[in-house]
Amino acid sequence: MFAKLKSFLKQEQTRARIQRVESSCARIITAVCVAVSTAVALYMFGQRFAHLTNGFQYDELYSAVTAWPTLPLSFIWKEMLLQDVNLPLFNVSLWGWTRIFPFTPFWLHLYSALLGALAVVSVWVFAPKYWSLLKKWIFVTLMSGAFILVAYGAIVRTYSLAILCTTVFSLQALTLLDYLCRRQVPAVSQWMWFFGAGLAGAYSHYFCAALFFAAALILFIYACCYKTGRAWTFWGTAAVFVVWSFWLIHTLWFMSRPGSSWWFATPVLKATLDALEFLLGSIRVFTVMLYASIIALVSLAFTDKKEIFKRVDVMLPLGQILLLLLVLSVISTRYNLWLDRYFLPAMPVLLLLLAEFLVHLYKQHAAWLVLWPLLLVCWVHSYLELDHLHWAEYTGLREAFWYLTEKMQAPRVFVDMARTGYPDAALPYMFNYYVPPQRKLEIIRLTKQNAADTWRQTPKAPILMPLCSHIHLIYTAVENDIDEDGAPLVFGRDICVYTVHPIVKKEAASHEEKNIHRV
Repeated sequence: MFAKLKSFLKQEQTRARIQRVESSCARIITAVCVAVSTAVALYMFGQRFAHLTNGFQYDELYSAVTAWPTLPLSFIWKEMLLQDVNLPLFNVSLWGWTRIFPFTPFWLHLYSALLGALAVVSVWVFAPKYWSLLKKWIFVTLMSGAFILVAYGAIVRTYSLAILCTTVFSLQALTLLDYLCRRQVPAVSQWMWFFGAGLAGAYSHYFCAALFFAAALILFIYACCYKTGRAWTFWGTAAVFVVWSFWLIHTLWFMSRPGSSWWFATPVLKATLDALEFLLGSIRVFTVMLYASIIALVSLAFTDKKEIFKRVDVMLPLGQILLLLLVLSVISTRYNLWLDRYFLPAMPVLLLLLAEFLVHLYKQHAAWLVLWPLLLVCWVHSYLELDHLHWAEYTGLREAFWYLTEKMQAPRVFVDMARTGYPDAALPYMFNYYVPPQRKLEIIRLTKQNAADTWRQTPKAPILMPLCSHIHLIYTAVENDIDEDGAPLVFGRDICVYTVHPIVKKEAASHEEKNIHRV
């Protein structure tokens, strides 16, 4: 009997010793993961401000023009923003920024970088109170260290603003859902933050608008189930939609006008793979994240199958992503929207879901937390491979216009907008930005009507194509009955300058040959 008791005590001591060792290992793993992730996140946070003096990308140039200091907002609104499908909130706010700070690449990039940094800070401010400190810090570091958010953090486009809005209204939606699940009435200020950020996001990016209305729909479903907050959810969402519908109607009218076209036509499968690689750095990273997510979902289904509806940290971001993909699938039957950078506003939602999966796996076994710093380190590697961030000039526009004005001394240049175009009123300001002050250069959009003027002049007028490619050179030739005089000159990555000659059609050529034989 004493021998059995002694053996039992030894077993209990062994179990206690094993538990202490496991607990110590868990604490060590957690401490190391937190330390490494914090160091990487701080480095990546600082990289948002590392390349502010770089020149403008082509799309950035248009955003900069909409904030041109000498142009009144009424002219920009009427002649540029209303003639474009892009949502206007970022451009209007950037116009206000240039009334305070200088109109230089540094200050314009700084505006976007500050918005991107504010999105990281907003996680700490708007994170739900029921979150653990570890989960909050995981989400902060993921937002800070996601390489694509850093790479596009200082781009003078609407992405930083859309990411900030998505972060705020998604986190606020989690707080509201927590109140509804506990059958409590949220404060008015909490509803206002949700709808205010949603309205700002709806006027920042179309994908951001889809994510907000998806969150509002999920909120309404929960409000109906728990019979709390239905009026606030319904009427608040309706008010945001009514205000946003003015621009939605304008966009639908604009896209249905004669002559309007959609340039992006990459097959959906290839576009999907491109988007995944663009957002996550590589398909390998996506594969690891996918496996971990499947394991986490299966584990959640078994551990919380009776309370899975109340796991709003999973239901909200998962519902937002699925509804966004559903809407895109429907719209893409007419206009293909599977373009990689368009998905940037969805990154906070994706990272929100990933943070929840990491926390759940960590509770099952602490070793799973290693995925957190490994992912951030992979993103640092992906970021460092983006060598174009270190170029002083992203495009070759500055060199191209030096060639046109100093080498060719051309009095005019035709701009071929086969791949992408902006309102005609913006073109002179966009490209005169690179023209030396002492030079005068007439900038004309190339059209089918004026294409003949390019080769009839003596000497021939040069044609400039931003974002040049073989496909669009062929398209321009076929559309305008012109062909390049030899290989185009290429500046930077894809800025082409070339002259052309007319394409003689077969019918006209055969008719001319018959006339010669008759003579």
